[in-house]
Amino acid sequence: MIKILFLIWLAAMAVDTVLPFCLKPFYKGYSHKKHVLSLLGCRQSPVKRIYNPWCVVSGIIFCVAGYCFYSYYGNGLSVAIWVLLAMYGFGCETMSGIFPIENSPEAVTLSSKLHGAGSAIGCTVFLFVPLLLGIAQFPNRRAYGIVCIVCFILAVVFIVFFVMGEKKRFRNTVFALTGLWQRLLLYVCYLPLTLFGILLFA
Repeated sequence: MIKILFLIWLAAMAVDTVLPFCLKPFYKGYSHKKHVLSLLGCRQSPVKRIYNPWCVVSGIIFCVAGYCFYSYYGNGLSVAIWVLLAMYGFGCETMSGIFPIENSPEAVTLSSKLHGAGSAIGCTVFLFVPLLLGIAQFPNRRAYGIVCIVCFILAVVFIVFFVMGEKKRFRNTVFALTGLWQRLLLYVCYLPLTLFGILLFA
């Protein structure tokens, strides 16, 4: 049962990664490097009817699939990982799908405020998942633990770059590539989760 749940989760992470690239041709002017993922689901997006429902589904999967870690480790640390994954799934995925943003940063609505709050909290807690996984694995599987901790360090770097890119004074710098930093942040957080499957199926 746990392996089936993890396979569903792995498929969700794969879709999270691939879907934006599949939708880009249908969204004129959208840039993976410059634009955040949320823009795919904004009110003016031509692909919002695909992207937003998927975000809701993906978020639910993240909320449930964290049980894999509790089943595998069965300790307090695994509960913390599950809670962080659920906060990410609900805040950064499900809430993003339910409360879309506007395509203009200057247009502030209740929906965009809820979207921003959920995304900020979700992304922030998500980057600590690799750290906790590294701590859990380090005593017995040092190589995997090191990979997880390196991913955590990279995640911190990417989220700092992302936040800097949101500032006006960095708009004409490499930090302005917020879409790139957001994607790299997600990828380095997804990697330890994917590698966990090797342990699960070994």
